[in-house]
Amino acid sequence: MADVAYQKVYNILRQKILDRSLDAGQKVPPERILCDTYGVSRITVRHALRLLQDQGLVERLPGKGTFVRSIREKKMPILDMNYEKSLKKEAPNVIRKLITCENILPPEEIMQILGLLKSEQCMLIERLDVLNEEPLSYDKGYIPLGLSSSIDDDILRRVEFLNLWEERENLAISYVQSATEAVLADEIASERLKIAIGSPVLLTTDTVYSIDGKALSVFITVYRGDRYKLVSTNYGGNRLYTKGYTV
Repeated sequence: MADVAYQKVYNILRQKILDRSLDAGQKVPPERILCDTYGVSRITVRHALRLLQDQGLVERLPGKGTFVRSIREKKMPILDMNYEKSLKKEAPNVIRKLITCENILPPEEIMQILGLLKSEQCMLIERLDVLNEEPLSYDKGYIPLGLSSSIDDDILRRVEFLNLWEERENLAISYVQSATEAVLADEIASERLKIAIGSPVLLTTDTVYSIDGKALSVFITVYRGDRYKLVSTNYGGNRLYTKGYTV
């Protein structure tokens, strides 16, 4: 029950920070007030505050109290749309959890992209990336059954899934076409990423193509807008330009 109690306090305070009810620089209520407010022990409150501190959401100053830190400075860059490379560099300890792996009839849009018949199923995979118990992003992947025979739970949980899948299925991936847009979190995003409905998120659709231009898979990823920013590098003449895009 102690774990449930500290997690409850942590979730409440974290949400207050994310929705700016507790803004950057603001002092978090003292431990005794938090204990009375949520009906928990001081040990439970300290556990919740320590977790918030570990995630960089608050700063505890001896003799002064606990203060909310700026969230914007904690955003993780996705460099040149390469999430795998960026994740390994910026968050090597991320844990990828497998939510779903099943065969389904895909939505019509996915069916058309993959060139499937109306009665043809594909593999649906859903995964969640978590760092220090905090969800960062989740994705849905659609893969034709003819290209899924070597897929198992182990590689689905790997950040380098695409390379492993290409090797196992003896594929020749030529390029990945990505489209990213800023949207608002729906009920599913709210539940999985532990954010408020309507919070800004980044939605990216990646279509993987073979060397002959055939679509091999489609991945749709939702990134938390408070934890990620897109950074691209463009070359013009002899100059190198770096741009950052955020929500």
